Amino acid sequence: MLEMKENRVYRPFLGGKMLDELSGTEPASDGHYPERWICSTTAASDGTGISVTTDGKLLTEYVKEPLPVLVKLLDSYSRLMIQVHPDDARAAKYFHSDKGKAESWHILGTRTIHGEEPYVYLGFKKGITKEKWRLLYEKQDVKGMEECLHKIPVKSGDTFFVPGGVPHAMGRGVYFAEVQQPTDITLRTERISPAKELLPDESLHGGAGWDALFDCFDYDGYSLEEIMQRYYVLPEGEIVIRNQYFTMEKIHCLRKRVVKSGNWKIAVVIDGPGKGKEYYLTEDTEFLAGQTIILCSQGV
Repeated sequence: MLEMKENRVYRPFLGGKMLDELSGTEPASDGHYPERWICSTTAASDGTGISVTTDGKLLTEYVKEPLPVLVKLLDSYSRLMIQVHPDDARAAKYFHSDKGKAESWHILGTRTIHGEEPYVYLGFKKGITKEKWRLLYEKQDVKGMEECLHKIPVKSGDTFFVPGGVPHAMGRGVYFAEVQQPTDITLRTERISPAKELLPDESLHGGAGWDALFDCFDYDGYSLEEIMQRYYVLPEGEIVIRNQYFTMEKIHCLRKRVVKSGNWKIAVVIDGPGKGKEYYLTEDTEFLAGQTIILCSQGV
């Protein structure tokens, strides 16, 4: 078992107040560190992101092979930019990576910001072509781009699976856990972030060029009902989501309950002592809300 230090990552959108509250940071506030990477052996595009253990060593010094998932907690004050991630084939073609970025979102909490209820943008509506999408980009018609996507209200407990190629943008006021393939390949179509910052070209096309950016989108359009059938996930007991890429399990621990690690598990405690509950993830070991650990029997 290894415990990690808090690992916050810079992003061009605003948020993070809920992460401050989780870790007990005062005053809790929103800023440019709205993501917390959990037990990460994956580097962000700026070279940060590798987790550090409480003994001051990089997690990669303990783990023999990079972990096959990346786990995050995110909290959005501003909307995330409209974006897409490549699937495995396009990640190999354009980014020399053997993995794309399929991801899942499990909503942990929400807040209303400036009267706007929490939501996500997910998937193209019918009739969107590469030519139309590229023209909207060239005009920087952000309103037009938003209208191409389905806007879906969300609440605590909702879960979505987002394959590579599917356009999306998390709305403001959403606190969620994300499990994804372990890459940081993100392509964007907004030159100015919702935080009013001008982004360099590489932050949009990832260094692969403009043709690659627009080729990484899937232009299949669906009705809202079809989108929900494809990408909304219903839990199976404590299993929030399970597919070929990852499994997310939400464990409601009681005092003295023991969670067996099997090979390994990444764990983040999202509630605990001080909030009316006590969690024991290993025998006689109590963890506080906000702690992150990797449980293992092999590999580290």
